[in-house]
Amino acid sequence: MTPRAYALFFTFLACSIVLGWLASRVAAHFGGPSAKTAAILPFVAGFGAFYLIGHKLGIEIGPQVEMFGFQVSLFGDLAIGFAAAMIGALVQMAVVSARGSARHRAG
Repeated sequence: MTPRAYALFFTFLACSIVLGWLASRVAAHFGGPSAKTAAILPFVAGFGAFYLIGHKLGIEIGPQVEMFGFQVSLFGDLAIGFAAAMIGALVQMAVVSARGSARHRAG
């Protein structure tokens, strides 16, 4: 990979971290887990969406901007990445609350 490709990769990696953290905070506000590690699953989901949509499928949603010599549908990618991060956070919240309910019934 070229240095520009690495720059784009790390930009989307940083965006994934921020969107994963934000999604975990939103889910925590509605009763989801609030530990710092709760942002890992939403981060992975967001980054997976970036990888799948932008790299593997080449789907372009919204206007394109130039970043590091590449044409990127930044706003559409960020929206889809955040949606995927939110889905990851909500699934995590559902699993944690279901496990808590099962423990509460067993105990």
